[in-house]
Amino acid sequence: MERRPLVIAHRGFSSKYPENTWSAFEFAFHAGADLIELDLVLTKDRRIFVNHDLEIEEMPIREMTLEEAKSRVAGSMELIEVLEWAEEKKIGLYLDIKDRDMLGELTCVLKDFGSKTTIVVSSADDFPFMRRFKELNDHILTALLFRNLLPPEDMVELSRKYSGDIIHPCWEDKDPYPSTLIDRELINYMNNEGFQVVCWHEEREEELRTLAKKGFWGITTNDPALLLRILKDS
Repeated sequence: MERRPLVIAHRGFSSKYPENTWSAFEFAFHAGADLIELDLVLTKDRRIFVNHDLEIEEMPIREMTLEEAKSRVAGSMELIEVLEWAEEKKIGLYLDIKDRDMLGELTCVLKDFGSKTTIVVSSADDFPFMRRFKELNDHILTALLFRNLLPPEDMVELSRKYSGDIIHPCWEDKDPYPSTLIDRELINYMNNEGFQVVCWHEEREEELRTLAKKGFWGITTNDPALLLRILKDS
């Protein structure tokens, strides 16, 4: 029987709860998500803060301490807090790097994690960072996010060059029906070359039903409950 794709909750259960917050993460866990995708930035005191943007209310997070940043975003957290929570809950994490200057801090924080639950570190903006990260953190899976439409051969070549384990096309805005941009044959090709493939985030039911049949390692979604229902039905 074919393994179902992993359900990756994009910024948590973000279709119903504020993204990158404890409520979004807790409800994604209770819905049954396999991994939670979250975004990482660095603060003035060089702590790793969970937030998608580099600014809060037009003020750079790099000019705030961790406590200042947390005070501005209700339900926010530091990376170490969510790592400990995820290990206790036995749920995986998919960490998207938004600030390339955190290599040392991220390596230090992750050195004791990754053996009890799946952790993936990803980036769309700095592939050289990912190669340096992998050299220091061989125990952590790495994903390269491709925003542009590229043939699978090019994504495989770049993933080899920059030490990616996972190829992650981010093509949700490239077509009204992005499921038409990739098929099982292309995913099988990338698998045979040694790479897993993760799908962009999608929330439309019919698109999710199509994507669920293509052979992705994981599908990212703002609505993990809907995707889980679709996978159960199929």
